Amino acid sequence: MSRGAHDYQAEDAIVRAINFRNLRRIDWLLPIFVLSLAAIGWVTMNSASAHTGGNQHEKQVLFFIAGAFIAAGIICIDYRALVAFAPVMYGGVILLLLAVLQFGPEIKGSQRWLDLGLFRIQPSEITKLVMVYFLAWYLHTLGPKIRKLHWFVLTFVLTGVPMLLILKQPDLGTAACLGPLVIVMLFVAGCRLWHVGLVVLVGLSVVPFAWFQIHDFNPSPKSWEQEKQKAEFYENKEWYDLHWHQKMRIYTFVHPDFAPRGSNWQAYQSFVTVGSGGLAGKGFKQGTNTRLNYLPEHRTDFIFSHYAEERGFIGCVVVIGLFLAFLLRGLMYARDCPEMMGTLLAAGVVTVLGFHIFFNISITIGLMPVTGMPLPFLSYGGTFYLTTMACVGILLNVPMRRRMFLEEGMFGG
Repeated sequence: MSRGAHDYQAEDAIVRAINFRNLRRIDWLLPIFVLSLAAIGWVTMNSASAHTGGNQHEKQVLFFIAGAFIAAGIICIDYRALVAFAPVMYGGVILLLLAVLQFGPEIKGSQRWLDLGLFRIQPSEITKLVMVYFLAWYLHTLGPKIRKLHWFVLTFVLTGVPMLLILKQPDLGTAACLGPLVIVMLFVAGCRLWHVGLVVLVGLSVVPFAWFQIHDFNPSPKSWEQEKQKAEFYENKEWYDLHWHQKMRIYTFVHPDFAPRGSNWQAYQSFVTVGSGGLAGKGFKQGTNTRLNYLPEHRTDFIFSHYAEERGFIGCVVVIGLFLAFLLRGLMYARDCPEMMGTLLAAGVVTVLGFHIFFNISITIGLMPVTGMPLPFLSYGGTFYLTTMACVGILLNVPMRRRMFLEEGMFGG
């Protein structure tokens, strides 16, 4: 009688820690999706950079090549070996996040980067990848113990440490990504459903918290200056009080018709840009909102808006379809993996990338408040692109273990 997929333990199949032959066993369907999305990203970035004189599309290609080498390296390493180092990785990113707050330069009101001379790194992006490995190690180590409430709560404590450090930068979008990640991985690990339900109820408390933050918020220009002085110069706000710009984002989301030429400019122009694309779009390099610089951050957070203006509804359906195919393929890897560790890794990666895809597109069409949330394979950003490609490497590594089981006759195909 054959055993189920997750009945095998990590040590049931003996494989090399580093095996370059893994590159010949790749499921090539996923890289096809990745290359298609990357190519769309290069063309879109070429158009987005045409009117600013930048060479971001060339750098984007270099990021992809560097990321492909990182993904290939991850594929060649047995993921059990990488998961075994997860506690060390976790400690390392905590130190990096602390270093950012201490030594990181302030750019546009945030401390998110470490300047290493030749290049800058964004530790908060690396943290997402490390937390996938760390939670896989932690949950696999606990096994059935995760059904105990105190182990369940400890998972959130361990996740909350880097989350709070990221919020301190502040980087709300990246910090928010860790919430769905831990919930999904706990669910996959077999925690009690009522524990998850309790967390969801606690999460819904953010709604009254947001109302509390803006119920007496005065968005008049005079009040803006007063709030900025208190938050940025005197720093005399309460610990639970949001920053002025965060309050403003919530307020303009609730009141989308407020100040379209002020604090709501990004959301308003993004909405207009997406709608102006129509059915088939305006064509390559023909986006008027980009050429006239009406759409801010059109190479990073609002790259989808620029793409929608040039490619229209049909182009949006194509790129969203590619994203869905990519994520569904990743879920298939999680479902078919013969051990829980690989299933956790695949589920975690799909959650991280799916969160970015869903929220970025939702922000551009006005369904979510504006926050920094890049779009995989399309948005410009070195650390984010390399992290995304590393996630691709993790996904492609997971099916390798199934093939090892099949070759050893230990798992029924």
